[in-house]
Parts: sequence; C-alpha cells; structure tokens
Amino acid sequence: MDFIEELGTMALGTRIKNLGELLMKDMARIYSEQGVDFEPRWFTFFHLILQKHEVSVTAIAHDLKQTHPAVVQVINMLEKKGLILTRKDKEDKRKRLVKLSREGKELAKDLKPVWQKVKEASMELLMECEPGLLNNISSLEKALQNQSMYERIYGKIYDDFDIRMVGSNASYLESFRILNEAWLSHYLEISEYDRQVLDDPTATIINKGGRIYCMLLNEKVVGTYALQRLSNDDWELSKFTIDKDFRGRRLGKRLLQHAIQQAEVLDARYLLLFTHPDLAEATELYRNAGFREIAEHPEMHDPTGRCSILMKLNINTLNHKL
Repeated sequence: MDFIEELGTMALGTRIKNLGELLMKDMARIYSEQGVDFEPRWFTFFHLILQKHEVSVTAIAHDLKQTHPAVVQVINMLEKKGLILTRKDKEDKRKRLVKLSREGKELAKDLKPVWQKVKEASMELLMECEPGLLNNISSLEKALQNQSMYERIYGKIYDDFDIRMVGSNASYLESFRILNEAWLSHYLEISEYDRQVLDDPTATIINKGGRIYCMLLNEKVVGTYALQRLSNDDWELSKFTIDKDFRGRRLGKRLLQHAIQQAEVLDARYLLLFTHPDLAEATELYRNAGFREIAEHPEMHDPTGRCSILMKLNINTLNHKL
C-alpha cells in the first residue's frame, strides 16, 4: 500500500485528481500516435458542440458544470485551432454562439472510430474493477451538490457552535443589538420600532414572555434570533441574523433549525415572521424550511412601516429535514 492509499479518505481529492491525470495522459498519447492535434480536456466541449450543432458559451458552462472563464479559455483555444466558429446571437448580442467549423466536422469523423475504441476500453476497465463505478460517481456528485466539501469540513471544524437562551446577560444583549443594527442598516433601515426593541430588549421582549437566543463561537456572538408569543398557539420569530463575517456557511440554516425546535418546545402550533422583498436569500431560507406566505394574521401587524412579507410555518405538520 503506497502513502496516498494509506491516507484513505483524507486524500480523496488527490486520488481522484491523480486518476484523472493518468487517464488524460494515456488519451493524449493515443491522440499523438494517431497524428491528431487534439487535447483530452477538449473532448467534452467538442462533443457537446458536435451534438448541439450550435450552442451558446453560457449553455456549455451549464451543461458541463464549468465556470464561464474556464469555458471561454477552451473555446478560444478551439477557435484558434480552427476547429470551431463563433458568432454573436442576433437577438442577444451578449450571447456568443459556437459551432464546429468544416475542419472540426472533418476531425470529428476521423476521431469517431478512436472514440468508439475508447468507449470499449473504458467498459472493459470498469468490468475489471467496479461495474457500478459511474453510478457511484454520479451519487458522489449529487451529494456534493447538496452540500459541498467546504460546508462539510467547516461543519466539523466548528461543531462547537453553541446556541443558548441569553436571558438578561448584558454582554449578549449588547451583541444582539449590534448585530441587528448592522444588518438593518445595511439592507433596510432602522425604524423607530426597531430602535425601541434593540435599545431595551429586556423590556420589549424578555419581560413580555419572549426569549432571545444567541449563536456563539468561543463566546463570540455570531447569530441571533428572538421568539415572542402572539397567542396560546402562535409565536413570532424576529431579529434573525448572522454576523456578516460568518454568512455563507450554512449557519443560518442551523440557527433556523434551532428556532423551530424551540418553538416546538414551547408548544407552538404556528411560527410566524416578517421578511422583506429585498432579503431574497433569507426569504428563500424560510421557504426551504417550510414557511409559506400568507396575506394576513390577526396578531401580526408590522410596526416598522416597511413593505413586509408575512410568512407562517405549521409546526404540527412540519417535516424537520431542513
């Protein structure tokens, strides 16, 4: 067993990369010995253009799951080699359309027998080791689309995030004020009502039976939310935010899960909230968690004066897979 193999799952990316480079190296040798000026990394691009006849650069990036700059680099190389032709879309000048040139079509005919042999050799290789490998790769790709490796590793590193009800702890309430002032100032505005709540959350939330929670990392507050009782069955979720330096790390999803669980503990039947059309990412987060827009609710009146969206979650029928 070599060193890379000994590392096992820790070297997963390296092993996949090395395997890809090994296959690419052999394909480059095949093309060279066949007297063809063609690089293995062009294959998926070339084959997609061949099948589509004419396709936009944006569509190529989407279909091949490549970045736009990476696609442009290959397209420019293929055009320089004279294998493709490009033009601007007459209806949308921003679009660059790509098709095979006469030389490209001739090359495709010459390479078709070679590609057939590649397919046969690949099938033999898979049968020797693992016939279901391609399906396993597809499963791996879908799993990474659902949650990236970065998100998975980040979650392991920061498993020590702590979410707690802060009560009347002055330092946490100050952080609660600072974080909410920051996001309101950036995305919307601080209304007179917001100011009253944030200046004295003890009086406006806690002393009225509400609860304030903070997400902490090594005692640093990186997220907040509040739960306020509307009636025996209904609670409001408000002042939900993540520190700007910690956004994009799925912490909002984790904090929202905690809020819903706490609403359950409080025997809430419905959890309601106000969001805003300008807060697209937050609104999508709520929708993914099961919140749905409603026209009105007898206990919910937005005191901020903003053009808000009212959303409701039925706790009783909730599927907790956020």
